[in-house]
Amino acid sequence: MGQRGRYTVTRKGVGWILAFAVLMLLFTYEAPDRSSWQAWSLPLTGTVIAIDPGHGGIDGGAVSKAGNVVEKEVTLAISMYLRDFLQQSGAFVVMTREEDKDLASPDAAQARKRKSEDIRNRVRLVNDSTPDFLVSIHVNSIPSPKWSGAQTFYSPSFKKSAEVSYLIQDEIKRVIGHTDRVPSKTNNVFLIREVNCPAVLVEVGFVSNTEEAKRLQSVEYQKAMANAIYQGILRQYSGEKAPITP
Repeated sequence: MGQRGRYTVTRKGVGWILAFAVLMLLFTYEAPDRSSWQAWSLPLTGTVIAIDPGHGGIDGGAVSKAGNVVEKEVTLAISMYLRDFLQQSGAFVVMTREEDKDLASPDAAQARKRKSEDIRNRVRLVNDSTPDFLVSIHVNSIPSPKWSGAQTFYSPSFKKSAEVSYLIQDEIKRVIGHTDRVPSKTNNVFLIREVNCPAVLVEVGFVSNTEEAKRLQSVEYQKAMANAIYQGILRQYSGEKAPITP
């Protein structure tokens, strides 16, 4: 009984010592100099980036031959992973959609009308958000199953679009491989042509190619693709200049 009493007193004593030490630390702690805060800031702090997961709702986009890989699902998954990477680096991210839906009004019944209204509303949403940059995610498909490989597209309206396009393509080759494609300049993609900011469209692979369709369905591939796009954006915003060819 006596020994137990001495043990209890000892524990209380230690508790008081610890409490005193914590109080002393709080009173003597000095906040770091404000000049050192910049070194701690995240690389994309203050940057607004828009992400457009292609298709959605009744517009599923391209579908694999087996019917189990749908463009709208792949683009949304990759876009959500990309959103997380960008936010972790301090960017403010604007998404044109975060669920399986399009941006057309409920009364737009005809498929062609819905498609037109959807894409125009995406342009309006992006422009109203005044982002520094837009990346639109899509999946490619053509009748022949032999073609494969991710590829970036950009509008010539902004030089920065070309720079980011080249850097993203370079990162896709480095991180993922499976492609020898190069960035392509285009004026035929309505979204990246009409927005008031630099923009890139990334075709993340061919769903018409059996092997690539399997990869597109894989969570590991989706995360790797999102990471490659993120790394390309990060390289441009860190000040790296990409070689631009005419």
